[in-house]
Parts: sequence; C-alpha cells; structure tokens
Amino acid sequence: MDALAYHWGQVEVQEEAQTTRVAEKLADWVGPVREFARGADLVMLAVAEAGGALGFVAVSGPAPLAEPLPEPAFGLRFPPGVASHLPTGMPVGGLVINLGLARRARINGYLKSGDHGVDLVAAEAFTLCRKYMAPSVSIGSERMVGPRERRAIPLDDPWIGAVLTRAETAFLASRSPAGMPDVAHRGGPPGFLAWEPAGARLSWTEYVGDGVFKSAGNVRANGAMALLVIDLPTGDGLVLGGRGEYRNLRAKGAPREDALVQHREEFPTQGEMVCRIERAERLDAVMHPRERIARAPRITSRSTVGEQKPQ
Repeated sequence: MDALAYHWGQVEVQEEAQTTRVAEKLADWVGPVREFARGADLVMLAVAEAGGALGFVAVSGPAPLAEPLPEPAFGLRFPPGVASHLPTGMPVGGLVINLGLARRARINGYLKSGDHGVDLVAAEAFTLCRKYMAPSVSIGSERMVGPRERRAIPLDDPWIGAVLTRAETAFLASRSPAGMPDVAHRGGPPGFLAWEPAGARLSWTEYVGDGVFKSAGNVRANGAMALLVIDLPTGDGLVLGGRGEYRNLRAKGAPREDALVQHREEFPTQGEMVCRIERAERLDAVMHPRERIARAPRITSRSTVGEQKPQ
C-alpha cells in the first residue's frame, strides 16, 4: 500500500494538536488488516448519496463476513449473497470491526463487481488501536446486509433522545476534499453524545486518539458528516446528518512523539465536535442485534500502551 497522503484539513489539525511527527510515522502503517478483516463480525461502509449526503450500509453476522483479496492486492471480497445488496461502482469508506475483541481496521476504496462477488479494492488500509470500544457480540446466525428499511424522522422525535442517552457505540462518516468517504468508530460512556433538539445541535468530546485526525481533518476541510448511532438490543440505527466543526482543545506541552500514550484519565479530551443537524433517519435492522459483554473490560487511555495496541 502507498503511504497515507494527508490533505490540508488533516495537516492543520495535526499541527494544532502537535502530532505531526506521530502522523508522519503512521503514514506507512498498515498492520494486521487481513487478520482483522477475517475476524470482523461487522463491516461498516460509508457511501456518498445524491446531493452530497453521507449514508451507511452494514454487513453483520458471524465471521468471516468477507475474505481479504488475494495478495498483493488489499481489500475485501464479499460473496454473491451479500454482493447483490452493495452499491457497486462507487467509492466507499470501510471499517472492519470486532467490538468483542476490540479489533478494527480501515479499508477505504472502490466497490467493483466481479465473477466471485463484489470486491472492495483498497486505496488506503490501516489498523487502528483498541481504545474506547464497548465490548459486544453479534447474536445473528447468518450474514445480513442492512438497513432493511430507512425513513426520515423529525428532529424532535423523542426516540432520538432515548437512543442517544444510552448509546455507547456510534460510527462517524466523513469525506475527504477529493470525495473519498471514510467511516470511523466513536465510543464512550452512556451520555457521551449531547443532543439539543431545539437548536438541532449534536456535540461530543473527541478523546485522545492516535494523532492522525483522519475524520476530524475531513470535517475541518468540508464540514460534511453523518453519525450512525446503534441501538444494540434491536440492531436499529439512528442517523444524524449535517455540517460539523472540529475544535482542538489539547495543544499545550511538547510535540507528541508516540501514537499511544497511557493517561490518568480513561477518556481524556482532545477536542470537540459540534454539528448542526439537517436530517434524521431511522434505520430498521441496520445490523444484527448485539449483546453487551458486561464483564469485559473496555480499553481506554488509562490502559497500558500494550493493552491499547492492536492485537
């Protein structure tokens, strides 16, 4: 894989946070993407829709949901039964993730139809750390592509507040200035997503991450965002889409040298994302319902660096 090429929005945020050196080190990082892809029980795809909005398609169920493309290519091959439900011929942001094992990797590229199904041919691929994922397992017994149905709902619908109040798992879709979609996990304790329906304002704290700021940089560059919030017991999802602004709040001290650092806090603040929401959607059966693993520890910034690393 070619090294990551950071656009101006990402570079600007990296400079503010003094993580430029870290980002330069991680530009060549790929890691065990193939292994994580085989073990994922959820593949989340971000797609660009008509009018510039961002949407989601999810594949869930027992692993493996897709197979890595034959070497030396990078990407995923979805079987025919899944392929017929995927939006081929377009760029997508991909995230392979196993929340129970705290494993995830990004695979962004292009969906192309082939003789064996649909291939997600990667333009960029890299492994991510284990932080902030609430452990859960899929209770579905077969592959499923969602959502089964999507419908617009008013911004004052009480279901929005109910979902956000208990949510620990969400996915942020953004896109680069060149139009490449991206999707990233966002997690935190219940209540980490703040919703003000009167002003159609959604906000959350961006916790300390690896210093690349891929999503925050995308939002800085063009503002486009959509957040998919998962209602784990039902497998339904809430999408809130609109325009976001990222503000860095952590810029004091020496430039950061390491991607992973142990902190005293579990959820140390890096910045704040504030979004003006223009649309809300309810996605029925976007994925299989998931069961929270109550006794499994959540990896946070208070965990040791060894625990935070991909494994």
